[in-house]
Amino acid sequence: MPRDIDAVLQQASNAFNLLFEEAAKNAKPDYTKVATVVPSLSASTGYGFLQEYPMMKEWLNARMLEALETRDYSIKNKLFESSINVKRTDFEDNDYGKYGPLFSEMGMQAALYPDEHIFGLLKNGDKTQCFDGQNFFDPEHPLSEGVTGCNFFKTQVDGVDYMGPTWYLLDVSRVLKPLLWQERIKPAIESTIPRGQAVSSDVFINDRILFGTRARGNAGFTLWQLGAMAKMPLTSDTLNQVYTAMTQFKTDSGRPMNVRPTLLVVPTALRNEARKLLDRENLDSGASNPDYKLLDYLVTPWLD
Repeated sequence: MPRDIDAVLQQASNAFNLLFEEAAKNAKPDYTKVATVVPSLSASTGYGFLQEYPMMKEWLNARMLEALETRDYSIKNKLFESSINVKRTDFEDNDYGKYGPLFSEMGMQAALYPDEHIFGLLKNGDKTQCFDGQNFFDPEHPLSEGVTGCNFFKTQVDGVDYMGPTWYLLDVSRVLKPLLWQERIKPAIESTIPRGQAVSSDVFINDRILFGTRARGNAGFTLWQLGAMAKMPLTSDTLNQVYTAMTQFKTDSGRPMNVRPTLLVVPTALRNEARKLLDRENLDSGASNPDYKLLDYLVTPWLD
């Protein structure tokens, strides 16, 4: 490639990276509201030790050490990408500015893409195993011998299983949230911009320069006691039924976990129901709403 456009290519690369990073910085993802971001240093990371939930207790004799067992619960990192190509002539003609909005969009999507995977996992939590070998949302999580815990609630309407929208109640007040986003490599821009006379095969054959983002990571679950799935109509009665059940969750040793649900997560079909339950000070009758500001709520299309 002619030397006289090397400066143009460098300027374009710097501009595209700046637009990408600025858009990523200004994006407002939802996954961090329900998931703890955990760094990963290998192809997969094990979380079997979540079974041994550490709680403070009175020190009477020797320390009661919790063995952090690495059970067979690990999350494998996935590879993600987004790619475009730009005509080399657009750089030769100094006509690359029109691609600016596209790189801004790439930056925004790079910040938001975990939303799809975190909420997709939440949606399938009744079919996806967690650290105890049960599905994350399950009616029979094993605790002490002969004792189980339930964080999967469903009902029937007129003798038939409820088929309406599903909703979720989460305790996101802790450092460890109900889900985790395992981050191996953050999204970053890569390109085949030529260096001097050296060009890539795609530039040589197709006269196009490739740009793309690359990232590695994956979504996973943490403690099942921090979340509940409800396949039932969203009403004050059902909300409080699930809320009360979650406050009674215990550890494997039978100690209360002090779970306090803080977030209702719903698909767009339940947006109005969530708003009426939690945002109105008064009911239609004029009486005070007992559920007003009981919880925050989050509406996401990834549950639709």
